[in-house]
Amino acid sequence: MNNIEELLDYDCIDYRKLLIIKAKSLGLSDDQVYLLIIMMTLIDMNIKPITPAKLSQFCQLSLSKIDEVLISLVDKHFLSRMNGSLDLKPLYKQLLDIKVEENTDMDLISVFEDAFGRSLSQREIEIINSFKINGFSDSMIVEALNEAVKSGVINFRYIEKILDNWQKYGVKKRYAPKHEENQQFDQKIKDYKWWDNE
Repeated sequence: MNNIEELLDYDCIDYRKLLIIKAKSLGLSDDQVYLLIIMMTLIDMNIKPITPAKLSQFCQLSLSKIDEVLISLVDKHFLSRMNGSLDLKPLYKQLLDIKVEENTDMDLISVFEDAFGRSLSQREIEIINSFKINGFSDSMIVEALNEAVKSGVINFRYIEKILDNWQKYGVKKRYAPKHEENQQFDQKIKDYKWWDNE
């Protein structure tokens, strides 16, 4: 096997043992290790999706503490969060001493959760996926979300209407800065020859 990353696709490494051995050198706290082991066990049992509420069923940590630990694991690149689910591949790579590359793809779920100030429901994640299925790019979806936030109407129906209108009539941002008019005006001022008027 030439590529060590192929090991990630096979179930031939005991990551739990490796995690316990390397936890201190990776700077993981006991709570972080505890939650990671629970997550690995749930994945082995094919229990999905893994959410803070699901984890709270199997441990004594409070829901707020679980959230705090999961956020710290995502921030330190031990977990990745894509489309509303948590992925352990970044941890596995670090346990195998494989360099973890930061994901440059836009994580729409995180962007929406930050804007809404809460975790999204499975139904809301499906709505975001339907935007993508209908051909809207990630950046266009985020722009529609930003327009909704600026309008003070943060709900999926409003965002959907913005996208539909943009699809029908072209992208017209209500709160977009109008730089072109200012630039033309500024250019007229720059070109004005005041000494000719004397």
